[in-house]
Amino acid sequence: MPQNAAPPRPDKRKPQAAGTGLKSRLAAYEILKLVASGRYLDEAMRKASGLEPRDRAFARMLVTTCLRRGGQIDAVLGVAMSKPPAGRARDAIHVMRMGVAQLLFMDTGAHAAVDSTVSLMRAAGFERMTGLANAVMRRLSREGAALLEDTDVGQNCPGWMLESWKAHWGEERTAATMELAMTPPPLDITPRADTAGWAQRLDGQLIDGRTVRRGFDGDPTALDGFSDGAWWVQDAAAALPAALFGDLKGRHVVDLCAAPGGKTAQLIAAGADVTAVDNSKPRLDILKRNLDRLGMTADLVRADGRTFRPRKAVDAVLIDAPCSATGTLRRRPDVLHHRAVADLAGLAAIQRELLARAASWLSPGGRLIYATCSLQHEEGEAVVADVTGAMKGKLAIDPVSTAEAGSFAPALTGDGCLRILPSDFTDIGGVDGFFIARLQSVSP
Repeated sequence: MPQNAAPPRPDKRKPQAAGTGLKSRLAAYEILKLVASGRYLDEAMRKASGLEPRDRAFARMLVTTCLRRGGQIDAVLGVAMSKPPAGRARDAIHVMRMGVAQLLFMDTGAHAAVDSTVSLMRAAGFERMTGLANAVMRRLSREGAALLEDTDVGQNCPGWMLESWKAHWGEERTAATMELAMTPPPLDITPRADTAGWAQRLDGQLIDGRTVRRGFDGDPTALDGFSDGAWWVQDAAAALPAALFGDLKGRHVVDLCAAPGGKTAQLIAAGADVTAVDNSKPRLDILKRNLDRLGMTADLVRADGRTFRPRKAVDAVLIDAPCSATGTLRRRPDVLHHRAVADLAGLAAIQRELLARAASWLSPGGRLIYATCSLQHEEGEAVVADVTGAMKGKLAIDPVSTAEAGSFAPALTGDGCLRILPSDFTDIGGVDGFFIARLQSVSP
């Protein structure tokens, strides 16, 4: 495993948070309402775009703490409140959740947590709820820690998700994964060149000669090298799939479901001629902006990967398939609130279709990398087994070697795929969860 890597960090990270103003809390309240209505966190965070960087960072920390710890927070509130707010005051529950998050999980003193909750309740238009908010928060300032001891981290995760993980990965790894999911992620970046040099310049840890990891909780765009296009943000595990192709110089690679573009940038930096395909115009626009900043170019195509077809056979295809994203809970805690077990069958059907279609584009001996940032067996091992079974004699698993896997070698499965669980890599501070399979077109 990498040397000098930092252990997982707790979620108490900003001792100055108690002094952060009402604007950031109001923004956090609006963001929580949007997430509760079904919006994704990254989209909802635009509500904080007008804040100063310090306030924006605090708003995000407050929101993500509420989302990560939602089950425990509601359990504590369930004891302290006879019933949740209803009717036109139902959104006041978000204010209360924010108060509990600050009191029990962040570096906000009891007095500041009580006062800021009452002030926010008033600013959010719930004047009649201020008395209740004051009473509940004062009670929790005395009893909250004891009430929290009666909760369990598993309460923050949907039951179906936990049971699925236990069935496939076991009780111990599931518990460790949930504990890690409660902590903020580190900042991982992929430099386009001179990775060791950037690790030194940014005071980070080097992982597999590919990733620089920093314990940084501010705005990454303010770091040295960002505006110059020297690197991009990308989790260490997310940087692995594109690295498994081998030599790509002069090769034509199709990057399916390409936005926001981290893997696209890796492929270009490796010398590939890249066609980047995504069916979302807003996401494709983000990809273009990211490539422009990096000074990179690719053939950008807006299309559904299930209907797209390249003009001729290609050397390689990378599929970062749409999935439940259950491997990214530290980064995207809204997944805990948005995903349902009923989603899996539909996602797996899309994944099988994408994989089978992409395999048909490969030239003889061409390679395909299939990756999902999901911890669900149904979206990883099962999809690859179904498609390779249906395409027997045409598509086969191309086993990843221990040397190629590097620090992720412990995640290698018996057939040479990788099943990366965040909890298996706590010695480097954890990573996003992934399933990765390398496949090859079999010559007739």
